[in-house]
Amino acid sequence: MMKTKTTFLICIFLLVLLFPYSTLYLTSDFLSSVIPGWHTTIYPLATLLKFIILLIVAFYYWKLSKIITDVNFKNVIIYFLLTLPAIIITKLDLYTILHFRSNDPEGVMTTIRAVIFIRIFTNILFFTGQILFAVYYKKQSRKLT
Repeated sequence: MMKTKTTFLICIFLLVLLFPYSTLYLTSDFLSSVIPGWHTTIYPLATLLKFIILLIVAFYYWKLSKIITDVNFKNVIIYFLLTLPAIIITKLDLYTILHFRSNDPEGVMTTIRAVIFIRIFTNILFFTGQILFAVYYKKQSRKLT
């Protein structure tokens, strides 16, 4: 068993780690236009979406800490093992890690496919972890009522 306050603090740490700091130092907007009306750049909202979902999960961990004092250690480990890869991959530039070379067209396509596969896979892991937490929270709240 693990204390719910500890899991809440770990969730807050992940939340701070995931915060989209790029919106603070680039611009404080998600849309920008180099030439007004010609080209609009939309910054990726995946990090913001993950941040909001993790904020909701942190709130429910806090509510869970008010209801019960201990949580199942196995469930906490499974949740964090599913959530942590998506947070780490969000912060990394995968194109530099996978050696993106522009002189080899076939290699460019392979690198792009690999990056897309990694991002989709880690996002599936992230949302699976959040769904499993929601199921666990529902079970715990039903036990008490």
